[in-house]
Amino acid sequence: MPADNDEVRPVPGVVVQADDLLTRDGTAAFLEADDRVKLLPAEDLADADILIVLTAAVTGKTLSAMSRAGQISGGRLRIVLVADNINEQQLALAVNHGLVSFLVRPYTSFSQIAAAAVEAHHGRAVLPPLLTNMLLDRMRTMQRTDSHSGLLPVELSQREVDVLQLLAEGMDTVEIANKLSYSERLIKSVIQSVTKRLELRNRTHAVAYAIRMGIL
Repeated sequence: MPADNDEVRPVPGVVVQADDLLTRDGTAAFLEADDRVKLLPAEDLADADILIVLTAAVTGKTLSAMSRAGQISGGRLRIVLVADNINEQQLALAVNHGLVSFLVRPYTSFSQIAAAAVEAHHGRAVLPPLLTNMLLDRMRTMQRTDSHSGLLPVELSQREVDVLQLLAEGMDTVEIANKLSYSERLIKSVIQSVTKRLELRNRTHAVAYAIRMGIL
């Protein structure tokens, strides 16, 4: 994922990881022929914008691999996870590791995977409604737990709150800029400032944090 103050690459660099060679090679072959993305070899992970992870079951090994990928990329990477299912705790951890989108594997085509990678590159998440509600419920529960320990929400400017609110509604930086009558560069700068100041990994993590702290 390019830094938010950089120009977004028109075609995202994508790396594919999978549990088995057949799934990995099949997905890679489709993406290589799709001009919406640029397929990169696994060794170029540090330079990738998007990591696509395909697995039947989300395990600790899956989450550890996502965490390592985020560390290799310096927290820049956006992750699209394709799996049969994911539980509440795994979802929260995955978002912390850079997850932007989740696709249910038995109902997902190669074309949908490519589309999710493009959407993720432009800051738009793809999550089934059930998982979105699951994530929001978990963050609100964490907020109530934290409030008992006296943890106060971090101070954010009204402009930062407005930007986070629109991100939570699924808008990209262009749409937010138009909505708030600011330049896209300013919106990217606001997002970068918030994620850096709060030591968050990406936009999805920033939205989740804001919900958790009761800011949204």
